[in-house]
Amino acid sequence: MTADRPTDVDWAVRTLIYRIFAETGSAPALDELASETSSSVPAVRRSLERLYAAHEIAPLPDGEGVWMANPFSAIPTDYVVETPRITCFANCAWDALGVPAIVETDGWIRTRCARSGEILEFGIEGGALRGDDGVIHLLTPLRDAWTDIGFT
Repeated sequence: MTADRPTDVDWAVRTLIYRIFAETGSAPALDELASETSSSVPAVRRSLERLYAAHEIAPLPDGEGVWMANPFSAIPTDYVVETPRITCFANCAWDALGVPAIVETDGWIRTRCARSGEILEFGIEGGALRGDDGVIHLLTPLRDAWTDIGFT
């Protein structure tokens, strides 16, 4: 990964990634990002590298797409978030609550307790937290989150 600071094009790529996630629940493909930003796929890959170095977006490990744009996950996770407009995956329980905030609507999360395996459901309804009781346990201090964002 490069240590260069994000450019204006990188910020445009980031904005587009979030817009597409919020509209569809899925990550855009590299060729879609390239087309929409009048760039090339290699240029978009470099943008993702700079955005990753800036702790903004996590590319797939092979660099061939977007993995995470917190709170969204491009790959299936245990945190399924349903809103009136989209269904998507979040990276963790904390991120799952962030999806309704970003898309400015109610959202419902279905997952399992990591310890017991019990099914848990919770979400935002009418701007308030509802559903099963629980505690969100963050194993990694937030200051260290990007050390291994996949684990965090």
